[in-house]
Amino acid sequence: MRIALLSILDRDPAPGRTRPAFLPFAGARVVERQLDLALSLGCEAIACLADGIGREVIELQHRAERAGARFIAIREPGKLSGLVTANDELLVIASGVLPDPNLVEKLLAKPGVIAFPADVAVPLGFERIDPEFAWTGVVLTRGNLVERLTELPSDIDVPSSLMRLALQTGAQLVPAERRVLDDGDWTIDANPEELKARETRWIEAQREKIPFTAPGIAVAERAGTRLARDIVGKKSETAPAVVAAVFALAAAFSAWLDLPVLGFGFLATSAFFSRVALVIERVASKGDTRANRGSFVKYLQYLHDPLIIFLMYVASSQESEWVRLFVPAMLVGLLRLGEWHGSETWRRTYADRILLGGILCGAAFFGQAAEVGAFLALLVLVSRFLTAFRQP
Repeated sequence: MRIALLSILDRDPAPGRTRPAFLPFAGARVVERQLDLALSLGCEAIACLADGIGREVIELQHRAERAGARFIAIREPGKLSGLVTANDELLVIASGVLPDPNLVEKLLAKPGVIAFPADVAVPLGFERIDPEFAWTGVVLTRGNLVERLTELPSDIDVPSSLMRLALQTGAQLVPAERRVLDDGDWTIDANPEELKARETRWIEAQREKIPFTAPGIAVAERAGTRLARDIVGKKSETAPAVVAAVFALAAAFSAWLDLPVLGFGFLATSAFFSRVALVIERVASKGDTRANRGSFVKYLQYLHDPLIIFLMYVASSQESEWVRLFVPAMLVGLLRLGEWHGSETWRRTYADRILLGGILCGAAFFGQAAEVGAFLALLVLVSRFLTAFRQP
């Protein structure tokens, strides 16, 4: 079994100072991001070194248990022997360390001590191992080392001691590139300003790089990324999804009142905020291995196509009921086919309901929604044939 040892102990306590383990990063605390990393690496139990059971520790326990992991808070390292056996693997993450998760998964394919070049890491607060290397704060070792902690003084730094015991027993030293430190993607005891700068880069990296061939989605992705910096991890995190639902209801109500222009406007707004909500959800769930988060927004997006059909039916001046239904149904069907089977360059365009809602809003204002919808359906059909002809 693989077990993680985390620590919230402050190596440099000062009155009024927030412990580095409790500083916020992308909607969670640093120690919670350590927990997410441990869970992603397959840890089934979590031990946390703490000098008390406060609100932060309780919330950390709930986060671990929601992911199906056992959690225990300990004050004394001797209690580790009751949790860790000689056959277990022990993942140790030092207090205040915020690693690059992707790099940890890459370097710790097997037990080892991850190390940075000492000349750049030691001035940043990392512990020197020897003249050439400094410890990154992360080590994967064998559980039999826990028994040797009882031979050491009671006031030891447990993570550091386990790292040195691992090296003494022949653990492999795994070098990490200094570029990670230069880019600020691996920190220890970072201050709030450093974490804020790293958080901005980290959130930006979660944005899908949508080309402006799908302008509505491209703008929504950028807006969602910017908004995520302010609301991820807060109660207002669900606000964009609620706004999207309200505008979807407003679009349906407008169609019922025979107001298609207003309805298409509400629909485009709903599609915009639903995409923003998806970005927020993507950022909030990144690295969080808890039980599946709600997918309300994804279900909401499936309602946009029926709303388009309903609104186009209302906006059509054709006398035949079947003709009024045929054009919007054909348009939506062709767009879906293009989204599922189109080229990587254009499938986002087919999926852009923000753009489509805006176009149909303008068309409905001039009483041409059905005609514009038919033209768009023909355009999508021709584009699919041209793509098919270009393929060998």
